[in-house]
Amino acid sequence: MAKYAPKHLEVSGGAEPRPTFSGHKATRLAVTAATTIAMTGSTLLAPFSAFANDASDTTAQDAIMSPLAVHAGEAASSAVKANAQKIADLQAAIDAAKAAEADAKSDYDTVAAPYTEKQAARDNAQSTYDASVSDNSQAEAAARAEYARQLDESVKAADSASATLKDAQGKLDAAKTDAEDKSKVLDAAKQAAADAQAKLEAAQKAAANATPEEIKVAEQAAADAQAALNQAKAAKAAADSALADAQQAQSAAQSAYDEAAGTLASAQQEKTAADGKVVAAQTAYDSAQADLAAAKAGAEGPEYDAAQAKVDAAQSALDQAKQQQAAAEAGLSQANSDVASKQDALTGAESELEAKKQTVAAAENDVTAAQTKADAAQSELTSAKQAHATELEKAKAAQKQVDQAKAEKEQADKALKTAKANQAAADQAVIDAQKAYDTCKAATDKATTAEAQSVIGFYQFIGANDAANIIYRQSDKNPTTIGDKKDGTSLDNAKLSFGKLREINEYRKSVGLSELKVTAEQMAIAQSDSNYSDATKGHSDYAGFENAAWNFSTKENIAHQWVDGEKKIFDDAAAKAGLGNVAPKDAWKTFWSHGTEFGAQGVGFGTVGHYLNIVQPNAKTMGYGINSRGTLWPYVFVLEIDNNYGSYEKEYSIDELENLFDQYQLSLSKASEKLAAAKTDLEQKRSTAASKANAVKVAETLVAQKQEGVDTANSNLAAKNDSVASAAAAVALAEQNLAKANGKVTEAEDQVKAAQSNVATAEQVVNQKRAELKASQEQAAQSQKKVDDAKAETLVKQQALQDAKKELAKYSADVAAAQEKADKAHQTLDEATAAQTSAQSALEKAERDAAAKKQALDTAKDNAEAKAATAEHAASDLTTAKNDFASKKAHADALSNAADNLATAEAAKKEADAAVTEAGVALSTANDAIANAEQAVENSQAASDAAAATLGKLKSINVENGIATGSDANANDTLNALFAKCVAAKQAEHNAKAALDAAQADLDAATPAYTAALNGYNEAKAKRVAAEQALKDEIARQEQEAAKAEQAKITQAAAKPVTGKPSAGNAKTAANSALPTTGDNAALTGETFVIGGVVLVAAGVFLTDKKRRQE
Repeated sequence: MAKYAPKHLEVSGGAEPRPTFSGHKATRLAVTAATTIAMTGSTLLAPFSAFANDASDTTAQDAIMSPLAVHAGEAASSAVKANAQKIADLQAAIDAAKAAEADAKSDYDTVAAPYTEKQAARDNAQSTYDASVSDNSQAEAAARAEYARQLDESVKAADSASATLKDAQGKLDAAKTDAEDKSKVLDAAKQAAADAQAKLEAAQKAAANATPEEIKVAEQAAADAQAALNQAKAAKAAADSALADAQQAQSAAQSAYDEAAGTLASAQQEKTAADGKVVAAQTAYDSAQADLAAAKAGAEGPEYDAAQAKVDAAQSALDQAKQQQAAAEAGLSQANSDVASKQDALTGAESELEAKKQTVAAAENDVTAAQTKADAAQSELTSAKQAHATELEKAKAAQKQVDQAKAEKEQADKALKTAKANQAAADQAVIDAQKAYDTCKAATDKATTAEAQSVIGFYQFIGANDAANIIYRQSDKNPTTIGDKKDGTSLDNAKLSFGKLREINEYRKSVGLSELKVTAEQMAIAQSDSNYSDATKGHSDYAGFENAAWNFSTKENIAHQWVDGEKKIFDDAAAKAGLGNVAPKDAWKTFWSHGTEFGAQGVGFGTVGHYLNIVQPNAKTMGYGINSRGTLWPYVFVLEIDNNYGSYEKEYSIDELENLFDQYQLSLSKASEKLAAAKTDLEQKRSTAASKANAVKVAETLVAQKQEGVDTANSNLAAKNDSVASAAAAVALAEQNLAKANGKVTEAEDQVKAAQSNVATAEQVVNQKRAELKASQEQAAQSQKKVDDAKAETLVKQQALQDAKKELAKYSADVAAAQEKADKAHQTLDEATAAQTSAQSALEKAERDAAAKKQALDTAKDNAEAKAATAEHAASDLTTAKNDFASKKAHADALSNAADNLATAEAAKKEADAAVTEAGVALSTANDAIANAEQAVENSQAASDAAAATLGKLKSINVENGIATGSDANANDTLNALFAKCVAAKQAEHNAKAALDAAQADLDAATPAYTAALNGYNEAKAKRVAAEQALKDEIARQEQEAAKAEQAKITQAAAKPVTGKPSAGNAKTAANSALPTTGDNAALTGETFVIGGVVLVAAGVFLTDKKRRQE
């Protein structure tokens, strides 16, 4: 895969190196030797060295004296020799340690200098990197702050535009509301004018009819109507009174029925309780009878049997008497019930009779009222016939006025038709201009979207939706930013690709191969894949036969970048394989048919695939994509080759597709111009339409005026015709009313007769009910006598039974007790049965009473409803009479006041017409305000859309991506400049980090040797210090021992007299003469003296820096 490697960037500039460890200056020690020799001729044991100053230090040092003892008189003892040997050994150890320290110091100095330099370089790189990190952070913060500022300004601008739009919309709504109000005012004014016209026409008609004869007739009709009204009022008052009486009777009947219903409910409860008591008494009686039977079974003897027979006979007689009594009481109850029933029937019949009598009275009142109406109807008929003749003459004059008004109206209609045709044409022109403007507006809006500013918009423009979908589909793996001018889908890069496509065909043509066509789908694949290869040096998963290249500019011939190098490799391999010189048009076939031979030469498709793809003999179409985002390289070029014959894709020549592409770009650039032209045209068309609309309004006004003349004439004619018709109708109506009135008289008389007949029938019913009641009462008296007789007989039979039981008790106490219990149970049962019978009778009576009261209530309701109907009818008649009187009185008044009413109606009509004109002008002004408000809304909407688009564009910016890539298609120059600074700062940070890592690596590489040398030097120095300390410790020990020994000798000498003791000077001389000659006594620094016969040689110890110092 052909590509060029980028240049490496060098890190420039330097910083102060970081402080590192520096070696301390070692103190060099010089040792002056002192030899301890035993005065008895002892051998030299070892040199004793003193520490000397650095050669550079010339300051005199104070000496620290240390004694070395040797035996002065006799041979040195073994202890003295041992001490001397220890000193010599320790000194030798010091010398060895010093030598090792010097070697370690030399090794340390060798590695310390380069290590320090590398450490300084690392510190400089660290400082540079820290500064670049800060710069990068500041650059990113600046970019984010600028984006936030622009976003805040855009949000404020959008909010302001939105508020302006809202205000404009509010004004438009207010203007529309005002226009609606003005329209309502106009409608109301027109309605008021119509009402005024109607009143005027009525006044005109009244004035025309206001002859003395008409006034007289009208006044008479009003007087007749007044009389009829008075009669209707009287009839209404009578009906209302009868209704009140009937309603009062209904209320009383309702109360009686409610009371009877309550009594019935109580009787039903008492009957139910009585039934329960009978059941309980029967049970007790049955139990007592069983006990009595058991007692009787145990009784014996003929006397007992005779007594028992008497009891049984008495009991049987009593039972028969009670049955007779019960039958008599039942007959009495039935008789009483029949009496009550007959009484209720009589009461109902009497109520019905009274109702029928009231009906007769009401019917007689109706006859009187009907006759009064009939008389009035006859009078109205006479007046109506006279008025009809007068109206016929007036109608003829009105017809002539109508004909003249219609002729003038026809001329105005023609003018209006012409004006409306002109307006319709102008309105249609506005509609067409609006559609053109909307189309241009939509195109302009679409042209500003990210998709429109990318190849997606172009593909949709030519109908290649599959190509657009390919870009969307492949974006899951190919990082695509629609609208980014550096993206593979940008229009700028797409335009560049046409030249690159021609490079491919130029080469193919030069080697005898056919030129390839182009498809939108192949272009989309290549453009999408170029986004992948921008961030990854490789091919997208969606790649087919694909070539990719990375380069610094678009000027190079990328086709040769793919071909030249690989063709040479191919040709060399073919020659070595013995295939000869293979022409490019045969290369594809040769390679695949001789794969083994090429493989033997180490040449595979991965080596020469770019060349082979371009020279495919069967290739049919291709696509090309260019990405200039510069993530890895400034430009990425991707070529897609397709040899799939029979594909569904539409094929274009390069020129054809580029021509369509240019048309698309031209359409984007011309969209705003077309929109402006469309807007100007729309405004002109609206102005023309408004002018034509005004012309229509003028024509409509004229038509309205002429129509008003026609309407007035027609109204006048209609009024006259109406008057004629009304007069004719009045005649017909009067005739009908007279006929109806006469019919009502006859009907009322018939109703009186029917009501009187009903009264006679009701009287017969009452008499019959009275006779039936009397018969029932007589029957009840007979039934009462039978009950009284039966009760007396029952008492006799009860006494006989008691006597028989007393006699029976004489023969058996058990039977007597059982008999007594049975008698009591029987008595209780009888009482319960009697109470049940009484309750049943009360219940039956209550049921009959409730039924009778219900019937009386229904009769009262029917009577009340009839009276209500009569009252309603009377009310209706009264209303009719009132209306008739009001109408006739108004007519009479109108005729009497016709002249004044006409003047008032004419003034009112004039005011109403003026109000219509004023309302029309106000509505026209309101409509103009709507037009102005709509234009303001349109302008505000455009401004709001623009602000929203700007805000949307800002919101679509991926700040983090812009910071990472250096630009964003939707960012302005200021923000993109900051994005570019971020990329530069990030690159500087990257470079500084690389330099820091390299410097750290160099330092890390030198650290082990440096650490080892430093540790070695510190260890050697520590050993030297330890050796010196051991020597000092030994000298201190020997000094203490010598001091002790000397003190012992002094003590001993003080105890003995001194004899032959040499002077100090002689002692010193003797000591010196006893030492062997070395050629230079000056080599022994210090002072020799004798203490207790031991020669002491002092050695001077010199320390640098005038004091002891531990390194």
